[in-house]
Amino acid sequence: MSARARLAGRQEEVLAALLRGDVPPGFAPASTAGTALTTRVLHRKRSDAVLRVAPELDLLPGWRDRFHGWAADHPAAGCAHDDLAAFTAWLPRHHPDAAGWLRLHAVHDGRRRAAVVTIAGRRSLVLGLGTRTWHLTRRRRAGLSEGAAP
Repeated sequence: MSARARLAGRQEEVLAALLRGDVPPGFAPASTAGTALTTRVLHRKRSDAVLRVAPELDLLPGWRDRFHGWAADHPAAGCAHDDLAAFTAWLPRHHPDAAGWLRLHAVHDGRRRAAVVTIAGRRSLVLGLGTRTWHLTRRRRAGLSEGAAP
């Protein structure tokens, strides 16, 4: 095996350990704080790439923490699209409260044309036509109080 191949193998081994949150073999055990920070930075970079693919992730409460928890057990196996697909497949089994967001994501992804979802405590009708997505929410009329006739 060439020196280049050995180096590439070692780099993969170190990166895999860091992504899992482990201290890589051959590193000082006292460097766990640095390892944890490096792991967090790498997961943040990976989650940023997924957010560029699916900006609607920002509407899922606590999505970064959920993603980082998922990423610790799932090494990268492709591009951000692959990460998004695997994360959304994992999400309903571990976070049943994400069902509304998954319906929203299906509209943004083009698998559904419409969905009724609750975002930040407000119900919205989300419509997807072609490459456009609309979030329609009902507004209260100014000057009307609760229970007053329109």
